[in-house]
Amino acid sequence: MYLFDTFIKIQYEQLLTSININNIHPPLETEMPMPMLLGYSVEKECKRIGEFNAILIGRATNHLWNTSTSQEKGNMLI
Repeated sequence: MYLFDTFIKIQYEQLLTSININNIHPPLETEMPMPMLLGYSVEKECKRIGEFNAILIGRATNHLWNTSTSQEKGNMLI
């Protein structure tokens, strides 16, 4: 199990370095609720770079939300 966790952590860190934040912030113009909007934008960017693992996409979404500036979070509020 430890080896699998290490593998996931390495993939996660590689994913974070591959994501282009400019493709996520500012978000699309839509009526979608804020958490879904960020998740959709991150998922779209991950698929663009070839990552389809839902767990990694979810972790990346949480990380990006937690490290977003207040201005970026404000842009997410519609």
